Amino acid sequence: MNIAVRSPFRPLSSRRAELAEKVFGFAVVLLLVLSEVFSSNIQSTLPNFSQICRLALTAVSAALLLFKCLFLTEWQSRTQIIAALAAILYSGAVFVYGGDQWFFLSVLVGISAKDVDLRRVLKIYLITAAVCVVSVQVLHYTTDLIPFNYYCRNWDFGYGHYNGYGARLIGIFFAWGWLRWPRLRWWDWAGLTALAAYTLLVPGCRGAGGAMVLLLLLFICQKLLPAFFESRIWHALILALAPALLCGSLAAGRLFTPEDPAATPILSKLNRLLSGRFEVWHHVFWRYPYFHPAEEGIPGWYHGDMPRTVSLFGGMVTDGDEHHAIDNTFLAIPMNKGILGAILIGGVFLFLVWRLCKAGCTGETLFIAAMLLYFLMENKAFLLSANPFILLLPAAILTPRTSPLPVVCPPPGRANRQREPLTV
Repeated sequence: MNIAVRSPFRPLSSRRAELAEKVFGFAVVLLLVLSEVFSSNIQSTLPNFSQICRLALTAVSAALLLFKCLFLTEWQSRTQIIAALAAILYSGAVFVYGGDQWFFLSVLVGISAKDVDLRRVLKIYLITAAVCVVSVQVLHYTTDLIPFNYYCRNWDFGYGHYNGYGARLIGIFFAWGWLRWPRLRWWDWAGLTALAAYTLLVPGCRGAGGAMVLLLLLFICQKLLPAFFESRIWHALILALAPALLCGSLAAGRLFTPEDPAATPILSKLNRLLSGRFEVWHHVFWRYPYFHPAEEGIPGWYHGDMPRTVSLFGGMVTDGDEHHAIDNTFLAIPMNKGILGAILIGGVFLFLVWRLCKAGCTGETLFIAAMLLYFLMENKAFLLSANPFILLLPAAILTPRTSPLPVVCPPPGRANRQREPLTV
């Protein structure tokens, strides 16, 4: 008796492809609810219920994404399967060793994003994120379910820290702009500008608000000088940006001395502008001990006897632990994932940017520039609610060279034809 076995390289039917998008979209919704709602201060008022919900949301979303990868994804070659399997296994190992749950989940999301309609998923993302954030703020202001906590110079807006609130706001901002570029209308400009002003002036999130303002300026510059953003000059700048920010972070943390800020006056001024980020990088990454004085709402604590911050495999918790927490993605990755992980992640990211530049995906390069500025001041690279560009992972490792990249922003008109060298 002959038994028909489905080949992994057989194209999906239209019905199965539609089911794949629904499964993926539902998993994204669950992860956003996990990050937006059950990562808020509701954990302190309903600890048992929140813990059960967090476990259930994590397990169900991971199971759905794995199901989508195994049974509802069209694989064109064994190379794609090996790359996807290696990424999932590595992220799982990092989760076990370094405790980065969101890195594992973000890799699952990125791999599962293969062959789905990103524009449709992004609409789901935007609606879910906005509804969840507004719901948390309504509960925060009108009930005791999400309590008020004062942190340093502002209250926490229900997320334990005002910058945690800013991370959710910038995810909405990025998704909105990404979905609408380059068809921005006056109401888009008004809404995005209002959200940027609110982020800067109300919670006072300089990292998130500054990245929002930069993106709006890039939008304007691209309208005025479209040829520049299709030129090799811009492509070289965007490719060099992440390595430059890494080197700058290392140098600033090393050279700036909080005990003698007058020795480096320029760095001292930049440190104040960036809310003391250089001081954090100096003490945490370069392991200089210090005593943190008590402030309003924060008890004093001693920071010393730090373990080795950089090793081959990492493993240090860099988000949540007050002694290891560091507001810089470029420094947090080698601390948590080691030198090996930093090389792997950096290589995949640079390859993605190179492919976007080669394909003429101008819109995506604008967003990546703003995103990298945000990562300079925060450690939220793998939090889905702060970084919707995780959906671009298939463009880096799962798309053949002869196929168009799965992106959201339409390339400029000339990018669809044979590209010619452009000069500025």
